[in-house]
Amino acid sequence: MFFVGVLLIVAGEIAAFVAVAEQIGFLWALAILVGVSALGPLIVRHVGLGVLADTRERLARGEVPTRQLLDGLVVLIGGALICVPGFIGDALGLLLMIGPVRHLVIRVSGYRLARRVEKIRTDRWRVIDVGSRTKRGDFPPLPSRPPGQPLGPDDPSGG
Repeated sequence: MFFVGVLLIVAGEIAAFVAVAEQIGFLWALAILVGVSALGPLIVRHVGLGVLADTRERLARGEVPTRQLLDGLVVLIGGALICVPGFIGDALGLLLMIGPVRHLVIRVSGYRLARRVEKIRTDRWRVIDVGSRTKRGDFPPLPSRPPGQPLGPDDPSGG
C-alpha cells in the first residue's frame, strides 16, 4: 500500500510538471523547480529560526513550548517537501511555511489523533491519574504490587 501511494505521488508530480511545461515551456518549468528547491532551505531556515526564537522565549518564561515543538515538526515536513523537486510538493511545503496554515494543520491533526486515542481500549490496562496531586511533585501513592509482577496489563498472559 505504501508503494502504491509513492507511485501515485510520483505520477502526480510528473503530470503537474508536464502541465506546467506545456504552459510555460520545458526550460522555464525546470528552472522553477530547481530555483524553488535551491531557495527552499533558505525559507525553511528563516521560518525555523522564528519557531526556535518562540520556543526559547516560552522556555525562558518557564512554560512548556508544546505548540512551538509541533510548529517545528510541521516546518521540518514542509522543508522536506520543498527540497524534493516537484510542483505539488513545493506548493504543499510552501503552504506549511505560512503560520495560520501550519496552525490549522496542527489543529486538524490533533483533533484526528485525539479521536483515535479515545478509541483505544483501556480495560486491560491500569490507568494511574496523576492529575490529582496536591503539591508540585507530591503524587498519590501507587497501588502496591508484588515484586516481579508486570506494570502493563492486569493479565500477564496478554489475554
